[in-house]
Amino acid sequence: MGKATGFMEFRRLSEENLPVAERIKSYQEFVLHLTDEQAKTQGARCMDCGIPFCTTGCPINTDQ
Repeated sequence: MGKATGFMEFRRLSEENLPVAERIKSYQEFVLHLTDEQAKTQGARCMDCGIPFCTTGCPINTDQ
């Protein structure tokens, strides 16, 4: 599970998108996903607060 103080220690990262000029050239995926290491760090932000369905209402905005 996460780290109790992870949300204070690690900055929140979001997945990026390719620029529009590149997106309109193909039908490929345009979301640039986090690396495995970045995803593990983001998982450590979880406070394990016990809120049901926390991925849609996380109190520290970790919903990804």
